[in-house]
Amino acid sequence: MKTNVQSKDYQSFLDDLTGYYQEENQSGDRQFLGDRLRGIREMQGLPLERLAKMSGLDETHLADIESKKVIPDLHAIIRLSKALRVGTGLLLDEASGYHYSVTRRGEQTRTTEKRTYMYQSLSTGVKSRHMEAFMVTLENSYWPDDASFHDGEEFLIVQEGEIEIRLGSRVETLRAGDSIYYLSSIPHALRSVANKPSVILAVVYTG
Repeated sequence: MKTNVQSKDYQSFLDDLTGYYQEENQSGDRQFLGDRLRGIREMQGLPLERLAKMSGLDETHLADIESKKVIPDLHAIIRLSKALRVGTGLLLDEASGYHYSVTRRGEQTRTTEKRTYMYQSLSTGVKSRHMEAFMVTLENSYWPDDASFHDGEEFLIVQEGEIEIRLGSRVETLRAGDSIYYLSSIPHALRSVANKPSVILAVVYTG
């Protein structure tokens, strides 16, 4: 991917972002994901239209993310981080530079939420990682408009409730204690079919 920014300048920008995030976490204030996305995109000299093509996301949807009208789901964040060639941590506003991460019961940090889902990062702060771990709460009882697909692999285990996962043309029903492992390149989508929110542990290998 070509950018209009010298690598030294870009690394300085990333270093500044990391330092800012660490200070921000200490103060308890959080910058919006849309602001971080716009900052990284502009630093790389990418028009919104170009990032849309690179990530496979709709240009209008990206504009809504940057203007903070909508919050992207996990798969959109992964696609954007891959297109921008940055770690998901830079988009999710987390401290970085550690070799491990411990999350105590009841201490999960809420990453983002909207009416139909909420997910909490369980891998915050580990540098140079290749996996992302999340606790996901699903409230939606309908299939999303578009299936997700990207490089990597995923492992899901249902903690509470009941979900359906569509993999290509197949649909599997998973209940508490059930798990599934699949290649993320297969078009996939999730929905909750319980009478209350379903909770799943998701581990995503982003490649």
